[in-house]
Amino acid sequence: MNKYCIFIQARMSSSRAPGKVLEDIEGKPMLLRQIQRLQKSNKDIMLACVTSTDVQDNAIEELCINHGFNCFRGSLDNVLDRYISAADFYEVENIIRVGGDDPLVDADQINILIDEHIKTKSDFIFTSHKKGRPYGCAAELISVAALQEISKLTKDNLYLEHIIPWFHNHPNQFKTLQINSSEDLHRPEYYFTVDYPEDLIVVKKIFNGMKDSGDFFTFKDLISFCDLHPEILSINKHLHQGFDI
Repeated sequence: MNKYCIFIQARMSSSRAPGKVLEDIEGKPMLLRQIQRLQKSNKDIMLACVTSTDVQDNAIEELCINHGFNCFRGSLDNVLDRYISAADFYEVENIIRVGGDDPLVDADQINILIDEHIKTKSDFIFTSHKKGRPYGCAAELISVAALQEISKLTKDNLYLEHIIPWFHNHPNQFKTLQINSSEDLHRPEYYFTVDYPEDLIVVKKIFNGMKDSGDFFTFKDLISFCDLHPEILSINKHLHQGFDI
């Protein structure tokens, strides 16, 4: 049994920016950059790309196969079932969820989430909130047992398509823990996720501007660079409101 596994949730279909996960960023597909950055910082933790059986996602599986990464395919719309099925396939007790449209996710926070889980045994530990990591840099650690219980309690499409809201909407059902960022890294006004074409422009400019630091610059390096180049983040600032909590 694997205690922990990083699940990168990715798909090609997107209403705002279809195919964005494989967009070229400085010579590499965006998803490949994300997987390699996560793997580099978390060599001892299993990692899998969790995508759908939709034909559009064949390209994601092909990328994973070509580069030797795990890839699980499940339901397109029932993401809750996809996660539970992937956890069963890889024999995982706890997943660390990362969005496939977050190429600048803080890879070093994975160990923070795991350390807190070891200490608290919480079912849901998250940095995806206004006092946590910036939008597009956050992650969540989730107990598979909790997901299995949720699947027995609801057929509401909201909770089948999105696995996070249940924990926020039913705060007393599971043990949850919010992880805050230190003051020097707290930037709730920064948005790094790729939802819109403008977001992709921002990410490309960041990778281009930081290429002298190599492919594996740290989250601290990212914040320092963006603090010095506010004109880059002004490109997409009007498109996002950040986390709800």
